[in-house]
Amino acid sequence: MIIVGGGLGGLLSAALFSRERKVTVFERSRQLGGRFRNFDREGYALTTGALHMLPHGSKGPLAEILATVGARCQIVDSNPYATFLINGQEMRFHDVRKSLSHTDRLRISKLLLQMRYMNVPDISVEEYMTARFSDPIFMKFLKCFLGWSLSLPPNELGMRDFSEIIRNFLKYGGPGIPMGGCGGVVSALTDVLKANDVEVIHRKVGSLIIEGGSVRGIETTDGDEYYDDIVISDIGAKATCDLCPGNTLEKTFLGKVGCIRPSGGIKINFSSDEPLISHNGIFFPMDCERVEGIVEVTNVDPSLAPKGKHLLMSHQTLGPGSITSEVKKGISDIEETFKGRDIDIICAQSYFGKNPVNHASQGEDLRVDSFPIGGLYVVGDSVKGAGGIEVDGVALGVLDLYSKLAKA
Repeated sequence: MIIVGGGLGGLLSAALFSRERKVTVFERSRQLGGRFRNFDREGYALTTGALHMLPHGSKGPLAEILATVGARCQIVDSNPYATFLINGQEMRFHDVRKSLSHTDRLRISKLLLQMRYMNVPDISVEEYMTARFSDPIFMKFLKCFLGWSLSLPPNELGMRDFSEIIRNFLKYGGPGIPMGGCGGVVSALTDVLKANDVEVIHRKVGSLIIEGGSVRGIETTDGDEYYDDIVISDIGAKATCDLCPGNTLEKTFLGKVGCIRPSGGIKINFSSDEPLISHNGIFFPMDCERVEGIVEVTNVDPSLAPKGKHLLMSHQTLGPGSITSEVKKGISDIEETFKGRDIDIICAQSYFGKNPVNHASQGEDLRVDSFPIGGLYVVGDSVKGAGGIEVDGVALGVLDLYSKLAKA
């Protein structure tokens, strides 16, 4: 088996399949992990993409794969899952629920029951919710939750996709932070690959070798060929299309892939000499204009920052303005939220274009076996499993592929 790309999807695939097969990973960078690794900035362990947080903590699909392959990475579950800043007051979920009218509380209970059994119409979350809930707090909550977890506003997500997400939360639970952050997960998976004799070749793949409608291997950009009848791509659906020789894929399929919308966002990393959030869950500042969520990762792992410092990460959906103006609005939100507290902005990171939050927005993902080429499969954030969000969605896609090939 050949795996193209050493991001999280590629590493999870290699760790799972190398227990039974010979696996070779091609990664053009000198480092594994892709958009799920750490990098140092003035002693702070920042990330190339994802936050230092798993949507479903120690009980989710990613944690399941880590346990299955024997990857040693401790995941500390959040307690509470989240708190909400509303009109300057920090509240837990049950407090927010109590603040709603009796009618709205009954409607929420009914809604959760409907979503559990996918008994909802195929319309947007915004259209569905605004027709049923009058309290602005409810829509603020949805904006923050969907922005934080999907980098999408409520008018760009369908109710059926939202229902699948809620079902996964009911099944797996809430978030958690891995010790060592993203880098801790990558390090643990790298150890598994070494133990399983997975060969990692740091060279760029230039094209796929395809004969008779099936994949036969890959060719590197410097002309060397490697053969195998199973190739897994972790570089995104569109980039995988680019590896296919001309006329291999029909225009209808290329058009379908070309229409996939990515989701964009901005992450602001900042620090403080004092703790700003009292827990290790998500802090939803619902009073903010742009920022949708913040996590203080050093409440779990102090080693992610210099001694005596606290590292926080905020996220916001990419807005209509320029990147510069959106970053300024995000920083303004942070300063207003923690007014009078010691804050130092470390850096802001934007994710859009060829480096988005997700190559496929929620609900637009392909299947792992979507490519009409025998033996070619795709993993990563353009093939998240049903209801899967962020990195746990990537893990769900990998588990889907593992199950499919096990039955083959």
